[in-house]
Amino acid sequence: MSKRDENEKLRISSKRIVFIFILLFVVFEAIFYISFQYQNFWPLETSFYFYTPALLLSSAFFCYISITKTFYLVDKNRILHAKMGKEYIYRWSDIIYIDEEWSKKHKMLLFYLNDGKGRYLAFDKQGIIYEYAMKYCKLISYEEFIARFPKVKL
Repeated sequence: MSKRDENEKLRISSKRIVFIFILLFVVFEAIFYISFQYQNFWPLETSFYFYTPALLLSSAFFCYISITKTFYLVDKNRILHAKMGKEYIYRWSDIIYIDEEWSKKHKMLLFYLNDGKGRYLAFDKQGIIYEYAMKYCKLISYEEFIARFPKVKL
């Protein structure tokens, strides 16, 4: 991984984000449909023609914002996760355990910080965030983690 790679934005797959927003659209459409169809389910009430385009436009807008404003910046010291205008910083030195099996299976980095709290980060398109985490983190073993945080379920 070169210096150039370290300074590039790592983006989450847009397919994953679009799928989530399509799923949310369908769920909310069903909720609105059931809520606003007062008399019967067919023919459609007039309200259907107002809330469906509004829901579709707002979903498309937030999907676009999510795709363009969600990324990772990774270097030797930390992960910066920019998410819709907010920034979350995770230092490699604070990450003590990574559930490697779960992470590979779900294509999401599941890691635990030195306070025992778990965090999830979706893999970028190439899975580079996982490689960086395995390279730069000083991880403890499963047994050490369980001994240190017995109430945390892995």
